[in-house]
Amino acid sequence: MARHISRIAAVFDAAPIGVGVWSVRGELLHANPVLADLLGSDAASVRGRVFEEHLRADDVPGVRRMVGDLWDGTRNSFECDVRCVAPGGADLWVRAYVTPVYGPAGGPEYLISQIFSFSRPGAEETATARLAHEPPVMLWLADERGIPRVGNRTTFEFLGLPPSSGELRRALFEDVDHDDVDPVRAEVRRAIDAHQPWTFTARSRRADDTWRWMRHDARPLHAADGACIGFAGVSVDVTDDQERRRELEEVQRLFSSVTDAGPIAVLRTDRVGNVTYANGRWAEILDDPATRLRETSWQSILVPEHVDELVRRSAQAVRLGRPFVMRVQAVEPLTGGSGPAHHWGELRVAPVYDDDGRHDGFVATLTDISAEVAADRRADRLAAVLDAGSDYLVIVDGDGAISHVNDAARVQLGVRPADEGPRATDPTTAADRQRLRDVLDHDAVEVLETTVLPTLALDRIWRGELLLRDHAGGQIPVSALVLAQGDDRAPLESVAIVARDISDLKDVEHRMRELATHDYLTGLPNRILLYDRIEQALARQRRRGGPVALLYLDLDDFKPVNDDLGHHVGDAVLVVIADRITASLRGADTAARLGGDEFAVLVEGIGDDDGLDQVARRLIDAIGAPVEVDGRIIRTGVSIGIALVTGRGDDEHDRHDRHDARDGREDDAEHGVDRDRDRDLDVDHLVVAADRAMYAAKAAGGGCWRRS
Repeated sequence: MARHISRIAAVFDAAPIGVGVWSVRGELLHANPVLADLLGSDAASVRGRVFEEHLRADDVPGVRRMVGDLWDGTRNSFECDVRCVAPGGADLWVRAYVTPVYGPAGGPEYLISQIFSFSRPGAEETATARLAHEPPVMLWLADERGIPRVGNRTTFEFLGLPPSSGELRRALFEDVDHDDVDPVRAEVRRAIDAHQPWTFTARSRRADDTWRWMRHDARPLHAADGACIGFAGVSVDVTDDQERRRELEEVQRLFSSVTDAGPIAVLRTDRVGNVTYANGRWAEILDDPATRLRETSWQSILVPEHVDELVRRSAQAVRLGRPFVMRVQAVEPLTGGSGPAHHWGELRVAPVYDDDGRHDGFVATLTDISAEVAADRRADRLAAVLDAGSDYLVIVDGDGAISHVNDAARVQLGVRPADEGPRATDPTTAADRQRLRDVLDHDAVEVLETTVLPTLALDRIWRGELLLRDHAGGQIPVSALVLAQGDDRAPLESVAIVARDISDLKDVEHRMRELATHDYLTGLPNRILLYDRIEQALARQRRRGGPVALLYLDLDDFKPVNDDLGHHVGDAVLVVIADRITASLRGADTAARLGGDEFAVLVEGIGDDDGLDQVARRLIDAIGAPVEVDGRIIRTGVSIGIALVTGRGDDEHDRHDRHDARDGREDDAEHGVDRDRDRDLDVDHLVVAADRAMYAAKAAGGGCWRRS
């Protein structure tokens, strides 16, 4: 068996996959260079190790069970994904195809494992056996019983009987192997009846009890009446020849097991490229069950431009003695037709040499990469669309350097990728390469570090909004899709970002928020925004104390303006009055339009009577000034109600004030003052209190203010 394995070692060693031969006990008998590299050692060091040493412990029982099924004939092959112990102790997932090789007795003699997804071309030598032994020759003349009457020394030595009176007493075919007895007798009878010579090869036992393969070439001798009176013949010991033939048959079975069981197409050609062997995988890859490659050539398989390149590179490989790899496109279908070819494969070609070093042909393997090529083309089309689109495409290396951008990103963001700038491998200029942080706003950098990168590590994808900086330093809000690119060893080898400018959307959102919280005519905050700010002011007042005042304004004599002059004049007056109200206030105060001719002012930090009186007086003076619209002079006044909340309300003075405010409300009313300083006063109560005070001012004749 060792000779069988050694004769096809060259075929194994040239394969672009890991191939191992295993004994009945699970010992590794041979490993090609790819498998040895995978196991982290050389072929000699791993030989003799059992398969359990190379697998993770929890994978061993399942593999052992499937191997047992091969030995007992339950199955004739199996495929499995297992974890190997890679150099350094890391897990390495591999896919293995395991098939038995059957011996002459019909049972498995050893196993072949093929490990895929690992490719390393190696040297190849011819597997052709050389039958150079010149066997000895036995010359003999036998009677009709097959007992030699005359024989040379070689005949005597084989039978082990010295001549007695010139005769041998043992029949030449007396000790023929049991399986060969009936075929030999049938062949002898046929030759006698046909008066023709006969030839057969059978195992015979020598005098020393060793079994030898003998080829017998004999002619029957006939008397005048046609009766057979004997035989004259030559016998040659062809044991070495037969063993070599059996070895070659074993090689062929082993080679077929290797090539037919796996997903790789294997092909052998002569020196000029004519196919002498092809396994069945070619038909599957080319999607043509009728494919018959033997006695065809590369011209029948590949498109013309790839045939030309293959011929050129094959000649170069013969000169250099090295294999080569190229992508090829197959003609489709091989049985005829003119449809476009779209089967792609990775072709590995190794020159083969005979024992004398003469070029004897090629061995080629083909891996189907049609899906990979199709994916590359789809990616190229997508890249072309992204490069030409208005969205920003930015690809970032694992170290944060920008390696690729499309035209939109180059123009708007002012980004220059690494391939247009200093060489990334040049340490003197690596610091000059633009990085992702250079195009992110400060807040976006924080989002990148705290949200985006952790999400990519877990989910490989992140969607959200970011702020980019354009070439002038301005902000560009974008909706971004961020994809991590890499594998288990380098999960963030690179990052691809596709970002869409949503500035217009943000403007619309801002406008919608403005419309929802501001008066469409005057631009002042509306009731919704005012109530929100009052609630915030009261919350601050509860936490820190301090006065909060609300002034409720209702214009005097405004209805006749709309009725007599029209609503367009009334609207113009309202706009002027809104501007005057805003101009009369501090920057921290809030002026709002509640609707119609009603306004409100929120004031914080002023709680004394004089301070609020000054605010009210400024508003009355500003609003009471004449307004000119379309050449008309229009005068209006305003009535103001004031509600006030002061202090935290948790000290003795405030409790006393609240008691006085409740018990002395009538006394305060006589002086136009009613103080409600309850810290739990809510927004509605404050607005109602100010509104009530405003009606008190109206009742007093307008153009004045009252407190609640």
